[in-house]
Amino acid sequence: MTKQSENAEAEVTPKFLLENLLSAVDEQSIESVAYVARTKDGLITSGWTDMLYTEAIGLFEVGKLQAVKEM
Repeated sequence: MTKQSENAEAEVTPKFLLENLLSAVDEQSIESVAYVARTKDGLITSGWTDMLYTEAIGLFEVGKLQAVKEM
């Protein structure tokens, strides 16, 4: 997965992000996924693959910390 700061020239769109994730899934380097998304009308949704709830929460927490670090 590429960090946003490494792609300063390219806009990180949902399509760009998902294509990179799908590429990693195809290479079988992804064990689990958790996501949060916002629709154009503002609805926020989330989902995760088959894992313990505590693991999903942990992935969300790590994502939060990584976003804060990028600020």
